[in-house]
Amino acid sequence: MNKKILYFEGAGWSEADVSKNTIGNCRIRTSFVNNEEKQIYLEIGAGYIYNEKHKKEIERYYLHIDFCFYITGGKDDCNNSKIYFDRQDLRNNYNYSKEDILRWVNKNLNCSFYTIEVLPDLGGYRVHGDNGTYNLMENYIYNLELIKKREEIQQYFYDLEKSEGKQYPNFSLWVDDNDVNLLHLLRSFDGYNKHWSIRTDIKNWKDNIQETILGKYGC
Repeated sequence: MNKKILYFEGAGWSEADVSKNTIGNCRIRTSFVNNEEKQIYLEIGAGYIYNEKHKKEIERYYLHIDFCFYITGGKDDCNNSKIYFDRQDLRNNYNYSKEDILRWVNKNLNCSFYTIEVLPDLGGYRVHGDNGTYNLMENYIYNLELIKKREEIQQYFYDLEKSEGKQYPNFSLWVDDNDVNLLHLLRSFDGYNKHWSIRTDIKNWKDNIQETILGKYGC
């Protein structure tokens, strides 16, 4: 992985209009190490500025920061290790764009990234780990071939549920927190849910899909 790329987890709805009109997701988050070897958590979203004459028209999206703090291992880093910033400066001078996010991060957080990438829903990067820990994006391995395979599996079940008569397919598919080659599939039926485990590191995943007990979501 090239450590000069700042990867973000997409934490919002990728199909929202603001997501499609900007950087691929309306809310993104990451944790990383800056030039001083300090660990930082950053979560941002899109703020809305409306046209003064046409109140319902969005004139532009600006960079809105929800959380920005140093990760020290303390009990309340969110408050005790907060990194302060000027919200008015963000509103006036930074759009919700890759270029402006990069510009703000490098300028204010002592970094030297050359680009940012917002990962897709099945990108496999999850910032929040177990027991209040954070997964640094430096440890994430970008694998486009694997992402495409996950998305092909997602499309398969979307098409399956459409063929079964569902107007709006409502299954969930996500990457396991500890095994990048394991997908979890959750499907809802009348009054109950079912869960399957899907391996992506075998040639034909359909031959090895297994119904498993998840221990939550009622299945």
